[in-house]
Amino acid sequence: MSLREQQSSSNTLQRESRLLRGCRVNTLVAEKEIDQFKLEVDLNVLNHLGIGLYSSTPAVVTEIVANAWDADAERVDIRIKDGEIIVQDDGHGMGSVELQRRFLKVGYARREELGGDRSSKYSRPVMGRKGIGKLAMFSLANRIDIWSKKQDCPAVSGAVLVDRLKERIRRNDTYILEGVNKSYDWSTPSGTRIVLSQLNAGTDKTEAFLRPRIARRFSVVGDRFKFKVYINGVEVTTRDRGYHNDLQFWWDLDAETRTEQLQLVRSLACDEDGRKCVARLDNVVLYEDQVYRLQGFIATVAKPKQLKKTDDNINQISLFANGRVFQEDLLKDIGNAKIFNSYLVGEIHADFLDSDGIDRATANREAVKTGDPMVSAVRQWLKDALAKIADQWDEWRRQQNIESDDEQTKLALETWYASLDDLRDVKLAKRLITPILSTEHSNDDAKNNAIKRDLVRSAIVGFEKLRIRKQLDRLDPIKDVMSLEFQKIFHTIDDLEASHYHEITRSRLQVIEKFEKEIVDAGALEKVAQSYLFEHLWLLDPTWGPVGESKVMEQTLTKELKAIDPDTETGARLDIAYRTSSGRHVIVELKRPGLKSVEVEDLIKQGKKYKAGLTEYLRKHPDLSGYNGRLPPIDVCFVTEELPKTPFGDALEDLRKQDMQAFTYRGMIANAKRAYQEYIEKSPDVSKIEDIIRHII
Repeated sequence: MSLREQQSSSNTLQRESRLLRGCRVNTLVAEKEIDQFKLEVDLNVLNHLGIGLYSSTPAVVTEIVANAWDADAERVDIRIKDGEIIVQDDGHGMGSVELQRRFLKVGYARREELGGDRSSKYSRPVMGRKGIGKLAMFSLANRIDIWSKKQDCPAVSGAVLVDRLKERIRRNDTYILEGVNKSYDWSTPSGTRIVLSQLNAGTDKTEAFLRPRIARRFSVVGDRFKFKVYINGVEVTTRDRGYHNDLQFWWDLDAETRTEQLQLVRSLACDEDGRKCVARLDNVVLYEDQVYRLQGFIATVAKPKQLKKTDDNINQISLFANGRVFQEDLLKDIGNAKIFNSYLVGEIHADFLDSDGIDRATANREAVKTGDPMVSAVRQWLKDALAKIADQWDEWRRQQNIESDDEQTKLALETWYASLDDLRDVKLAKRLITPILSTEHSNDDAKNNAIKRDLVRSAIVGFEKLRIRKQLDRLDPIKDVMSLEFQKIFHTIDDLEASHYHEITRSRLQVIEKFEKEIVDAGALEKVAQSYLFEHLWLLDPTWGPVGESKVMEQTLTKELKAIDPDTETGARLDIAYRTSSGRHVIVELKRPGLKSVEVEDLIKQGKKYKAGLTEYLRKHPDLSGYNGRLPPIDVCFVTEELPKTPFGDALEDLRKQDMQAFTYRGMIANAKRAYQEYIEKSPDVSKIEDIIRHII
């Protein structure tokens, strides 16, 4: 060590020693010696701003392409090969000064410089703002090689090895770029070439994945903007966004968008007058008494699954500013879950959001900041626009002749439409069925088709009911009941009633079959009767229809009847209820299933008490019976585990003489099933409507 070095080392040690002694004597004094403070930014910020901020291949490549736009490039070539992603442009490139002071300076704010908000050659509105987009590359690859050439200047190059960069960050050391492995022969006067290699595991680096996502992130590709992007030698175009072929209805905000993009739509529908389903939206956004105008379009597809053909869901309305996506999806901010929303796709261009000096983008440039008042104004515009679109969408959808994907349903509907004599009825019928066929009711195809079939069947029956009502209105002017017009009305009524009864019968049979499968013990029999019998008397007798009296009257009379006959000496438990059906008053009592020996005389005696009690009550309350003082017929039904016994004659006949009946629990179910099955088998030929409905299976 030289004399000068020894002396310097000694002086340093002496200063450190004095400082330490001062700290030990009085820490507070040492702190007061610092009278100026400075904000220091640790290199570890890079981990958060770049290395940990971006997570997808499209996001990273988007940043590189955006830099090429800002550099006035006319062509950007993206190549994916041998595990590498290469992005090269023919922009103005960089010399050594630009590489160091602009590209390698984290947070370089270009727009703060005079004229920095526009590119130098084509005066393009620049996309870059924060100066951290270049760090996106560090999240995707472990090695980044950079070559750049400014016209009439020597080419510059360097490489970043992310592992070494991270190590320098941990040590808070300066990172010097590595030398590149090879030189590059330039075929253009200027440009920049970036090679991402040693890609992270899980990086999707296929052309099929990247192409539509790059197409959906930029709206300035093509001849008009003198900016073309190629992936593996094939130009990226607007059509690559992947939805134009499936668009059914279209709303645009400006003539330019209609001219450029509507021509790409191949499945555009027409309304009932044969005009294309195209409309213009008001594009004005008002904010602080200023008028701002939007551009773009909103469209819908015929079926939501057309927007989910791949893992990438494109059921979204993207917000653009200055040619680059500003937020991929504004729909999630709308705050409702209407079915209509699942059919939407579109793009809204609001360049004014990125041209007033206010930075509204989040750090990773993937969304806009929440709470910004101007962004909120755009969101409110979208809510209002969608409300108007929804009404037009409903009307246009009703005018479409959408066919069922299910051949059986399709054939049945064609037969039904052909059966309607009035063309106006055909038109209305199709309007009713179309929303059912075009709406996705479930993500599962089998469930979706089953739901559609049920809805179509119900819609046909409902439509026919309304049609009959309209036909009955035509009875007044008919004078000749033997006329063909009168006969047609009654044929239609017969058809509908037959189909209605068949539908009721089938549904009841399904319920009964469920009972048979589920009931395996006597206890369950009683539970079934208690749960269902009093509300569905058709289990006892198919001719008994729905309950006719009020619940208040039922509850009142049930309470009165229970008071008439408390538990008998045989131990029978009273479980009774009162109902009316088809003009008759019905008293039903359930006997405990375990009570096997039931004498018919006991049942008759008990039934007479019920009838006498009910008769007396109705005599005192003539307003309840509805018979103007006359007493109605009263039936008493007993449900037992075994049929009642008698030492003389026929127990059931004895009961019938007293207007009483007895059913066993299992016999009740079996008899109901047999009666409904016989109706299905022995009924005359099915009606026209029933024949149509039963083919929708």
